[in-house]
Amino acid sequence: MYWSERRVADIASDNGIALSDRLSWTVKAAPQGIGAEFATKDRGELSRRERAVKVEKAIGAQAVSLFDSPYSSRFAKGVGRVEIARFIGGPARDKGAMFHVRTTSNRGQRVDLVLFGSMDNFPGQVLRPSDAPENGWYSSAWHAIAELVESRGTRAISQWGDPESLSVEVLKLASYQGSTSADEEHQGSPWTRGYTLAHADDSEWFAQIYTDVVLTEGRWHLRGEMSGAQRILVGAPVWLRTASQDSIVRYAEMRRRAVTPRRRRTPFIR
Repeated sequence: MYWSERRVADIASDNGIALSDRLSWTVKAAPQGIGAEFATKDRGELSRRERAVKVEKAIGAQAVSLFDSPYSSRFAKGVGRVEIARFIGGPARDKGAMFHVRTTSNRGQRVDLVLFGSMDNFPGQVLRPSDAPENGWYSSAWHAIAELVESRGTRAISQWGDPESLSVEVLKLASYQGSTSADEEHQGSPWTRGYTLAHADDSEWFAQIYTDVVLTEGRWHLRGEMSGAQRILVGAPVWLRTASQDSIVRYAEMRRRAVTPRRRRTPFIR
């Protein structure tokens, strides 16, 4: 569903992962007669599946999935529901795609991952920016969030220099961007918000992590969609795989069904 060719190549280069073409051997009958054979080498391009397997194997334990370690993560992976939306930076400033994953560690800690990528990495016409209505709330901290993402976590605008504060703003963006009324009216119904695109159930995802923050207990009083958040990771998706197209719930279709008027039934009169 989503594949970042550039990010896969960068990770391979940074970590010494060879993603060169594979060698395949073909045995053919020689013209000298029956029983005389020779072998030829054919260089075939690695499939995305093969490259993904090589990357995961090489990264190994650096990619966390249980989220039990108190240390910051460089990579993360998992399987579950992924919410997908556009990331809007102020009026008419399209900053790409945003992904939100909510999970729980083995110790019961609520973990939220917010990932930022490119709309160009959706193959074909799976999801398009035009699928999402351009209306509703957007974060006043979008410039700081964009700076965090574009610098891969190495820079943060001074106003949001506190890692916890900026991480909370990122989660607020993922939870409420596009709201047009009271937050509780949108709770559990992300398709009612602007800029939201879809969610994918039972999806396998792999991500590069920029910041990994555990919120100080008692400092934050989060409500609504953010209630219970304890650890927030910000990064970029490397790939997102689904079992089938049926795993993707497109909000554009849900919105169309919601506004399509029902046909009135003519009463049967004897």
